[in-house]
Amino acid sequence: MSSFLYLLLIVFPVILGVLLVLFLLNKKSHTELYSEGVRNENDGRYNLALHNYEDALSEIRKHNINNKFGEKIAQRIKILRTTID
Repeated sequence: MSSFLYLLLIVFPVILGVLLVLFLLNKKSHTELYSEGVRNENDGRYNLALHNYEDALSEIRKHNINNKFGEKIAQRIKILRTTID
Protein backbone atom coordinates (compact mmCIF):
# COMPACT_ATOMS: atom_id res chain seq x y z
CA MET A 1 0.00 0.00 0.00
CA SER A 2 1.11 3.50 -0.65
CA SER A 3 1.85 6.00 2.06
CA PHE A 4 -1.06 8.13 0.86
CA LEU A 5 -3.52 5.32 1.65
CA TYR A 6 -2.03 4.82 5.12
CA LEU A 7 -2.24 8.54 5.72
CA LEU A 8 -5.86 8.55 4.55
CA LEU A 9 -6.73 5.62 6.83
CA ILE A 10 -5.27 7.44 9.83
CA VAL A 11 -6.26 11.05 9.17
CA PHE A 12 -9.87 10.47 8.07
CA PRO A 13 -11.02 8.75 11.31
CA VAL A 14 -9.20 11.36 13.40
CA ILE A 15 -10.92 14.23 11.58
CA LEU A 16 -14.27 12.44 11.82
CA GLY A 17 -13.76 11.92 15.56
CA VAL A 18 -12.86 15.57 16.14
CA LEU A 19 -15.95 16.73 14.24
CA LEU A 20 -18.16 14.37 16.24
CA VAL A 21 -16.76 15.62 19.55
CA LEU A 22 -17.23 19.25 18.50
CA PHE A 23 -20.83 18.56 17.50
CA LEU A 24 -21.62 16.86 20.80
CA LEU A 25 -20.01 19.63 22.84
CA ASN A 26 -21.92 22.39 21.03
CA LYS A 27 -25.31 20.72 21.35
CA LYS A 28 -27.27 22.09 24.28
CA SER A 29 -29.21 19.84 26.60
CA HIS A 30 -32.81 20.44 27.56
CA THR A 31 -31.82 21.77 31.00
CA GLU A 32 -29.45 24.31 29.46
CA LEU A 33 -32.15 25.44 27.05
CA TYR A 34 -34.65 25.72 29.89
CA SER A 35 -32.32 27.75 32.11
CA GLU A 36 -31.46 30.01 29.19
CA GLY A 37 -35.19 30.48 28.62
CA VAL A 38 -35.70 31.44 32.27
CA ARG A 39 -32.87 33.97 32.01
CA ASN A 40 -34.36 35.47 28.85
CA GLU A 41 -37.82 35.58 30.41
CA ASN A 42 -36.48 37.38 33.48
CA ASP A 43 -34.68 39.87 31.24
CA GLY A 44 -37.91 40.62 29.35
CA ARG A 45 -36.93 38.91 26.10
CA TYR A 46 -40.13 36.88 25.86
CA ASN A 47 -39.87 35.79 22.23
CA LEU A 48 -36.37 34.43 22.75
CA ALA A 49 -37.47 32.72 25.97
CA LEU A 50 -40.39 31.13 24.14
CA HIS A 51 -38.01 29.81 21.50
CA ASN A 52 -35.72 28.34 24.19
CA TYR A 53 -38.64 26.68 25.98
CA GLU A 54 -39.95 25.17 22.75
CA ASP A 55 -36.49 23.83 21.90
CA ALA A 56 -36.16 22.32 25.38
CA LEU A 57 -39.58 20.70 25.10
CA SER A 58 -38.76 19.24 21.70
CA GLU A 59 -35.52 17.78 23.11
CA ILE A 60 -37.45 16.20 25.98
CA ARG A 61 -40.04 14.72 23.65
CA LYS A 62 -37.37 13.53 21.22
CA HIS A 63 -35.56 11.61 23.96
CA ASN A 64 -38.79 10.66 25.76
CA ILE A 65 -37.52 11.62 29.20
CA ASN A 66 -38.83 13.25 32.37
CA ASN A 67 -42.47 13.83 31.53
CA LYS A 68 -43.11 16.06 34.60
CA PHE A 69 -40.40 18.45 33.47
CA GLY A 70 -41.93 18.47 30.00
CA GLU A 71 -45.33 19.33 31.47
CA LYS A 72 -43.76 22.16 33.45
CA ILE A 73 -42.16 23.58 30.31
CA ALA A 74 -45.44 23.22 28.38
CA GLN A 75 -47.20 25.25 31.10
CA ARG A 76 -44.55 27.96 30.91
CA ILE A 77 -44.96 28.06 27.13
CA LYS A 78 -48.72 28.57 27.51
CA ILE A 79 -48.24 31.35 30.04
CA LEU A 80 -45.57 33.02 27.93
CA ARG A 81 -47.72 32.92 24.79
CA THR A 82 -50.55 34.56 26.75
CA THR A 83 -48.14 37.21 28.03
CA ILE A 84 -46.83 37.95 24.54
CA ASP A 85 -50.33 38.26 23.10
